[in-house]
Formats: sequence, structure tokens, C-alpha cells
Amino acid sequence: MKTIKHKFISTLFICLSLIALIPYKLFAQDIRKPQKISMEESSNFKLKYGLGLSTRYLWRGLDLAQAPTLEPYGIAQLSHFELSVYGVYGLYESAPKNQDFARLTDPTNFFAQRIAFTEVITNIYYNILAKFGTFRLGITDYYFPDQYIGFTVKDSTGAVTSYAYKIPRWLNWDGDGKGAHTLETSLEFTGTEKFPLWLLFAINVHNDPDNAIYLEAGYIFNLLQNKLTIWGGGTIGASRWYQFHYASNDPTKQLKEGNALTNFGIAFSREVYIESWLILNFSLQDVIDFYEERNTILFSTTLKIE
Repeated sequence: MKTIKHKFISTLFICLSLIALIPYKLFAQDIRKPQKISMEESSNFKLKYGLGLSTRYLWRGLDLAQAPTLEPYGIAQLSHFELSVYGVYGLYESAPKNQDFARLTDPTNFFAQRIAFTEVITNIYYNILAKFGTFRLGITDYYFPDQYIGFTVKDSTGAVTSYAYKIPRWLNWDGDGKGAHTLETSLEFTGTEKFPLWLLFAINVHNDPDNAIYLEAGYIFNLLQNKLTIWGGGTIGASRWYQFHYASNDPTKQLKEGNALTNFGIAFSREVYIESWLILNFSLQDVIDFYEERNTILFSTTLKIE
């Protein structure tokens, strides 16, 4: 433990020393007055990042973080390709957790503790431009660092002896619901400014036994200086991923059939340009969650650096 601390302190000291050796004028010039790049380079490569703050985190109608969240993101665009990363971090505890997942034998003690919701989303897109809109092919990785993975413990005869949980290690790429990553492929169409319609088709292709399918459609209107967005989305077939499970005779499980509308929403949003490269976005959403049969209004703001 002391060795790790010594290495950390030594590394930090070296980094601070190198920063101190950089001439202030050179540092200020590089940061405040970046060198001009050619029009071709600026059009082919773009780098965007920022931070969002939301009163709640709803994803496709699912109330995943029942608490305010911080949502950092970064986007790198090169020609038709795009790589983006998003993080979602709850500000206080909201999700159930057990004290000892590795040795849990009694599932009834699963709700002993609560933890803050966390999620990391990584996207790779390829955009195909057309006169009537843009087609986007994508693959998305969903990773939940604190959502422990449940598994059954069997004896030498194959009989189930207990049910336990394991830590979702990032290098765990197992499938069939036993891995730390769920991969989704998607096809999205976005119309032009004159006809801003969008259509989304997404299907889970890894680590989801149900291979959940999601469809979504929406339209954007201009209202005064705001954008009014209306959308609706739903699943095809029973899906644990979207909480529309297979039918069950056990009323305590509250399972529901698939082929259902999962969410319907309406949002007002507006962007304020502080500088040409610094944007502040405000959004007010009213979302209906058809699984829990509840209505949620949330407000979010995002600081964008572009």
C-alpha cells in the first residue's frame, strides 16, 4: 500500500514540476490563442465535450437514476465517423445493493444497502448523407460499473445451491446476461431542417438473452426561440432490458407482456451562446413511463464546448 502511495506522490510531483517548467507566455498563447487550422481540417475533424446536470435520468422512458445526475460527455467526429462517450453519475444513493455480493446466499437481503446509479455509454457511428436526410449506423456499449451481475452457484452434480453476485469488471465480455457489457446495434434516420423527423431502430446483439428490439419516432418543431420535440418509443417482444418481461402467474413479480409502447414524451429546449464555442442548453421534459404507469417532469442543463 505504501509503495502505491509513493508511486502516486512521485508521479504527481514529476507532473507538477514539468508544468512549472513550461513558460507562461507559451502556455497562455497555446490555450488562449490556438493556431489556425485549415478549412479542410476543421470540416473533417471536430471535437466536442461538455457536462450536463439533470434532476433525474430517464432513458427511453426507464427511470434508471431516481436522483439528480451529472452527465459528462465527449464527441470526436472525423469525416463520416463519430466516436462518443457519455457518463451518468447519480449525486446520491438510489439503487439497491447488498452488503456482500460475493458471498450473498439469501436473495431476500438484496436490498440491504443503496448506491448511486452509474453508467458509461460508448458509441461508434457512421453517417451516410443524403439529400432528404442522414442515415446513421451505430454500435453502442452499455456498461454499469455498480450494477452487480447475478449468477447461480451449482454443485458437482449441476444442482443449484445458491444465488450470488459478482463485480461487473470492465474486461468481462461474457454473454447471455453474465457479462459487464451489453452491445446494441442501431439504424437511425434524421430528416432535414425543413422536415426534422427522426426514426430509430435498435437491437441488442450481445449479453441480452432476449435480444431486445426498440423502435422510436420523433419530430422537432420551432416554437418562438425554442425547440419543441415530441417522440414515442416501444419494444417488440418481451424484454427484460426494457422491463417488459414475459407474462407470469406470480402477481408479486409484476411482469408485463412485450410489444408495448414504453414511453411518450414532449420537451422544450433552448440554446444560449455565451461565446461562439461555448453554449448553454436548457431542456424541460415531460415523459410518460408506460411500464410503471407514471409521469415525470425533469429539467436539465448542459454546458457545451464546441
